[in-house]
Amino acid sequence: MSKRLNDNPMVAIARLEEEHRQLKERVAELDRRVLLTAAEQREAQELKKKKLAKKDAISELRRAAC
Repeated sequence: MSKRLNDNPMVAIARLEEEHRQLKERVAELDRRVLLTAAEQREAQELKKKKLAKKDAISELRRAAC
């Protein structure tokens, strides 16, 4: 997570949610294809890892904000 030092938790959560949404859209775009090249398969795998990391960071910030 690349949290900026001056972000309050709500701003950081909103930013991470937007990044997560963008990753989700790209993964969905790749998933709609019938056949993926090897590079696209690697991209999908990496995007899914990044998406999960964003979701974990969001959950962590939400817990910390309570």
